[in-house]
Amino acid sequence: MVSFQRFIDKYLGYVIVLFLYLFRIFDRNGRNDKKFLIIKLWALGDSVLTLSLIRGIKETYNGSMVDVLMRTRVKDVYESFPLADHIYNLDSSSGFINILKKMRKYDVVFDCEPYFNLSAALSFLLGKKRIGFSRQLRSCLYNQTVRFRKDQHMVQNYLDMLRVLGKQYDTRSLEKLTAGPQERISVDEYVSRNLTGKTIIGITPGVAESSKNRMWFEERFAELSDRLIRELDAEVVFIDSQANADTVTRIILLMNQQPLNTQGLFSLKETFYLISKCDVYISNDTGPMHIAAAQGCRTIGLFGPNTPVLWGPYGSGNISIYKTPLEPAIQNDKGIFKNVNRDGYMGPITVEDVFDAVKKCLR
Repeated sequence: MVSFQRFIDKYLGYVIVLFLYLFRIFDRNGRNDKKFLIIKLWALGDSVLTLSLIRGIKETYNGSMVDVLMRTRVKDVYESFPLADHIYNLDSSSGFINILKKMRKYDVVFDCEPYFNLSAALSFLLGKKRIGFSRQLRSCLYNQTVRFRKDQHMVQNYLDMLRVLGKQYDTRSLEKLTAGPQERISVDEYVSRNLTGKTIIGITPGVAESSKNRMWFEERFAELSDRLIRELDAEVVFIDSQANADTVTRIILLMNQQPLNTQGLFSLKETFYLISKCDVYISNDTGPMHIAAAQGCRTIGLFGPNTPVLWGPYGSGNISIYKTPLEPAIQNDKGIFKNVNRDGYMGPITVEDVFDAVKKCLR
């Protein structure tokens, strides 16, 4: 489904972008930048990285309003961040209708999608001033552009969108996702019943549907988890989506020790809070890794097809393990996600590498 949507965006999206470009003559800039819109339609972890941009806008523009246009897959991220004023879900009929009422009502729109033509078209329809990434066909719809730099973290690429407006803002950590009272009650009850006060190590062994070659090997996760329990007297908690149930089941069957498996027990918002309970978090290059870093866990990210320079767990004390000699198979700014050579990308990372990183985090 995701691949089909990317295909439609690539070809039909080009036509839409070129058509809208003809109407650039009607551009007009407002005198005051007070109403801002963030467009972020995809990618759970990437959405977490945009929250720093929202805070940067709030802190550099007094009295500003910052809305978010997103899709269902990432709505829990923005609903768990109190600085977002209004959230519009493009997948719901009410959200779609309400955002249509905002045509050219925003002073500035930040298009935080790396390559989608649809997001550029939406920014053109909704904003007087549009800011997005350069060197793409869709860039013609923006008033100002920034480079998609691969020599700095993605957080900094998003903050460059604010800097191009003359606002200097930076951060050394991600924005924490807040939990409501009901989410706290549910998770706290589970923790009090099942965790004994030992060191808690969360693990996400799966990845989302694109680029499965980002996933470390089940047998190595099993060996690592056994060692964490046996040698460090830690509680190992598997935290992953139901879509990766088979992966987690295979790992547990390979283990000699007994971990905890929380799949299917909690909503996504409850999972945000559960992750905050972990002392150390181990994850492939996928959304929960960024959530863990945002929640203040010492986070270990396992990388292969993509570079941690762009996507590593942001913040001091976090560790990225990246050992492949191969060129990246993922180019986010071009929408290229090659699902190839898992052995070549993830094979060089050993159990000892990750075990040593855990001990370093605990020290």
